[in-house]
Amino acid sequence: MAASLWEEIYMSGRNRGMIIPSIQKLKYKSLKNNPLYKRIYNLVRQIPPGKVATYGQIAQIVDRCTARMVGYAMAALPFGTDVPWQRVINHRGEISRRSHGDGSFFQKKLMEAEGIQFDKKGRVDLKKVRWSGQKSKRSAENGFDLLPSRREMSKRMRNNMEI
Repeated sequence: MAASLWEEIYMSGRNRGMIIPSIQKLKYKSLKNNPLYKRIYNLVRQIPPGKVATYGQIAQIVDRCTARMVGYAMAALPFGTDVPWQRVINHRGEISRRSHGDGSFFQKKLMEAEGIQFDKKGRVDLKKVRWSGQKSKRSAENGFDLLPSRREMSKRMRNNMEI
């Protein structure tokens, strides 16, 4: 559904004449086999429609990854991909601005089509639409290592000190 909606928005007249650079396809071909990117894409595919995740949230679940790396992975995706890249936003609940192109416009339209609402400042309410993430068992099955919670880290530190 996302690809056809993407095409509909792309062909809507607002973007007539915009050319999708072929360099984007080349960049994706060279990076799509990157193991880190594969893990990021597999995780983003699990975000359900109507929910969002932040770049940092994805980075924390993927492990050995930063929010910026997640952003680079999303930027490397080609037009019409099956990865729901539009569901990944910044920590303020905003769509991150692009240096060129109309990606922000597309992202907002795709998110609105999934029922996500924006306030006057262009933000979503993360308390309502943030994806809760994977459960530990599901994460392990998919090869993801969740970082321990602060509470768990405190317990571990106390136990180590009691030796």
